[in-house]
Amino acid sequence: MNRREFILRLEQALRDMPEEERRRAVEYYENYFDEAGPENEQEVLHNLGAPEKAAADILRDYQDMAEPSRQDTGDRKQRNSTKRTDHVRRMRDNFQTMDNGQKLLLIVLAIFAICIIAPVCVGIVGGIGGILIGLVCVVFAIFLVVPVLDLVAWVCAITFAILAGVTMVSNPPTALLSLGVALICAALGILLWRLTVYLFRTTFPALLRGIVGFFRGILHF
Repeated sequence: MNRREFILRLEQALRDMPEEERRRAVEYYENYFDEAGPENEQEVLHNLGAPEKAAADILRDYQDMAEPSRQDTGDRKQRNSTKRTDHVRRMRDNFQTMDNGQKLLLIVLAIFAICIIAPVCVGIVGGIGGILIGLVCVVFAIFLVVPVLDLVAWVCAITFAILAGVTMVSNPPTALLSLGVALICAALGILLWRLTVYLFRTTFPALLRGIVGFFRGILHF
């Protein structure tokens, strides 16, 4: 076994480690070989032993270092949960220590606050809902107007083309003018058709997914 084979087997044995940690471990052994020099490569390989054994030691040390971090996270969650529980318990104890007059006053104030805040919240939600519904209606109106305009453009193009054919012999200037208008309407129809295809193939599905995702997020919230 040589240095290259040792490094390759070490990287393979450390494949379950995060990339950054694995890179640091491999760099450590690369530097170890560099400091020893090529003439001492076999001696270094003999001292290090199998790369799988070195990898096992690295993985064990990494897991020992990561375990306190996971423990700290669990401890923080536990402390936060305990704080919330203590807060609820203190509020309940404070309510129970109140006399009947104080409890009655607190209940009246709570009912009064609900009577004031609830209509305001309903109004705000209704206003936001009305704005959203208005925007949706405007968007859907655009999706309907574009195809209608495209149809009108093609009807005009066909009409002026027929008029040009009818007046070609009797009135050539009118025929040429009608033909020009027909071509303009046809070009406009092509542009509107491409816009219609783009709207219904790309924009409409994306908009629909966005609306569904927005209301789904509100319901989940």
